[in-house]
Amino acid sequence: MKEMQSTLSVKRIVICFLLMLCPFFYFMIQRDDVSFRDKLDVFTFMLEGILPLAFVLLATLVYLGSFSREIKNRFLVYTRLRTPLRKMLRIKFAANFLVTFGVFFVFTFGYFLFSFYIVPLLRLVQFHPEVYMLNEVTVVQDSYTRHTFTQLLQFGSLTYGFFYSCWVGLNAAVYATIGFFMVLIIRNQFLALSIPFLLYILGSFVMAASGLMRFRFPDAVFPYSYMQLPIWTAFAPFLFLLFICIILFLAVNKNLERIDNVI
Repeated sequence: MKEMQSTLSVKRIVICFLLMLCPFFYFMIQRDDVSFRDKLDVFTFMLEGILPLAFVLLATLVYLGSFSREIKNRFLVYTRLRTPLRKMLRIKFAANFLVTFGVFFVFTFGYFLFSFYIVPLLRLVQFHPEVYMLNEVTVVQDSYTRHTFTQLLQFGSLTYGFFYSCWVGLNAAVYATIGFFMVLIIRNQFLALSIPFLLYILGSFVMAASGLMRFRFPDAVFPYSYMQLPIWTAFAPFLFLLFICIILFLAVNKNLERIDNVI
């Protein structure tokens, strides 16, 4: 808990908050030029664009930016005088996972609440389902089949918003976990932090070229550019990422003595 508190400095919170506001400002500028059919359209509009591309970069920088600097500058040497290496790494691992998950959960759920409750309340946009040949009744049924995970809207909008926000946060935390292990294994910090992003982008190209479009990494988290698929399809790339995390954990555990000399 102390590690998380030190990570969430005022400066870092302000930076995260300002970055989180970028989709809001873009929405306010563009809202009169876009025909939204319903609240779900507003929500997906917030998360489309640059976010799916920058997702992994942002996920790895939430905590690992400072952690990699601690290793590079050998600040952890002083910590290790008081704390055993395994315990220290467990603390750092937990902080990385929980802080990254929390930041992306709050980001996604905040925009869900804004789109589904504040926008209609303040009448920030006029909905035009007729543009899509829908009416107030059929647009609800259409939302259930629009994107992967919107199947959950049948159980209530809050159910969808909560579970989808958890999903985004969980994926962000897993990519940050890969980066965490890479920082411990590879001495070149820039390369180590780049690997999760390269996996995210290049892996998607490989899947698309192999006829596995439905399993692309970006679409597993932000499924707005592809037809609705069963929710289980999003778990296939996620399980692959977990498998990579397990392999990296075993590699770190096996080379702990060498890592001890590096950090």
